[in-house]
Amino acid sequence: MRSFTKGTGRTLIRGAMVLTIMLGAAQAQAQQEEDERSQDEKLLWEETLVAAKEGSSVAMCDLGELIVRGKEAQRGLKVAAKWFGKAAEQDALCGLLRMAEFHRRGRGVEENVALSDSFFARALPQVSTLARGGDIQMQIQLAKMHHKALGTPEDLELAALWYRNAATLLEPLVKAGDIDAHKKLANILIIGVGVDRDVVRAGKLYEAAATAGDRAGQFLAGRMFFTGKANHPVDHERGFYWLFRAAEADHPRSQAYIGAAFAQGLGVEPDPVEAVKWLQLAIDRGVGAARPELKELSQDITEKQLQQGKDLAAEWIPIFDRGLAKSS
Repeated sequence: MRSFTKGTGRTLIRGAMVLTIMLGAAQAQAQQEEDERSQDEKLLWEETLVAAKEGSSVAMCDLGELIVRGKEAQRGLKVAAKWFGKAAEQDALCGLLRMAEFHRRGRGVEENVALSDSFFARALPQVSTLARGGDIQMQIQLAKMHHKALGTPEDLELAALWYRNAATLLEPLVKAGDIDAHKKLANILIIGVGVDRDVVRAGKLYEAAATAGDRAGQFLAGRMFFTGKANHPVDHERGFYWLFRAAEADHPRSQAYIGAAFAQGLGVEPDPVEAVKWLQLAIDRGVGAARPELKELSQDITEKQLQQGKDLAAEWIPIFDRGLAKSS
């Protein structure tokens, strides 16, 4: 057996100590950077709010997006709908499309298909112009509107044309590592209109976005693996992994899935208290589908467990705000 001298041992110890110090410094630096980002985002909300109150439709939509896609989910979808609605009153495209979507799904507003169609119809001229000008997102939007008869008659040939055009433009962006392009192309591959349907590749594209830290990518990848969306192979543990990461970053729909996972023991050991916590967080952020899940769960657990879960939800802090909470 090889023997070490005392000098060698001291060198190894010193090396380990240096490595520990370096790792600690790196973690501290990363936390500081995250804290600074969170502070910047809170300042962004306040500045955007001022501009929105002064009548800027762009700022109104930005406020809504900070709730829907950003780190202001705790404000709820009703608040987002209020600002998108104000933008729609000015015929701002972002507001028209969001209100059309919200009324279609009953998100933050009443579900009203006729009203949804009216918003889509008002948006159609602007969407068409931008799509013909090469805007990929608007090409996808126009394809979807023709595909699903959203504010315009169904036309599968036009839908296929615009999905195909968008997919062609997205491929080089995916190869270049564009995260949004990964998600958009995955969506088109799942739909399979104008392009060959490829659910497995779509899952890989979502997971690539998730691995890059994209919250929406984490949700999309997690949902696909967790639910077997579009007949994708089910992997509850893998789905839970990605959904949990998105939920920790305050993604409301992911929180609802995580609550259901804890309630049913899918991809994780069942835990009724954690289930209540995550379902309550989703409800507080406007995910109506979590309500019946929590109601059903509450019938099978003790009052103490229900209250513990709700208390944890009230105390919960998103992962991006935890450094700020510790330092305050």
